[in-house]
Amino acid sequence: MKKILIAALSLFLLTGCEEIVDDYIVDWAPVNIYIYATDSVGNSIIQPEMPGMSLTYKGETYTVKDLNEKGNQVQTRAYMATIQGLYVQRDYDTYQSEYRLVFGEIDGAADMDEDITLNWPDGSTDVIHYHCSDHKEGRNPKCNRSWKLNGEPHYSNSFYFTGKSLK
Repeated sequence: MKKILIAALSLFLLTGCEEIVDDYIVDWAPVNIYIYATDSVGNSIIQPEMPGMSLTYKGETYTVKDLNEKGNQVQTRAYMATIQGLYVQRDYDTYQSEYRLVFGEIDGAADMDEDITLNWPDGSTDVIHYHCSDHKEGRNPKCNRSWKLNGEPHYSNSFYFTGKSLK
């Protein structure tokens, strides 16, 4: 009888532990879009001030903010994505240009299918399409995330444009 009780208790405890192991909390990272642009001879046109440059997302138009205008947010463990807008940032990642445009933060946990329209100072436009769906949490979290540039599949959240002008 004692062996049966111990076996039943062990089975109960092991079953309980298995459920706890599968209970994961997933913290989806916010999404930023990185934009690089050069003129027709390959010189970067991204500058700390970009008059005439804007971006439209979910019906709202964002103009370029000053580097210092973005501000510093206090980050806690429970970090929530906040749209900071469109701003110029020093490019420390690729070393291809001195500056890049950044738009974000887009909530990485949200399902969406959105067009983001870039309105360049030279009057041209480009459309970035962002799709994110089917968030699966648990031991191996994943989601269906994809990008398009002007209707064509694109490989990442970094976009490179050539032949642009500030006028």
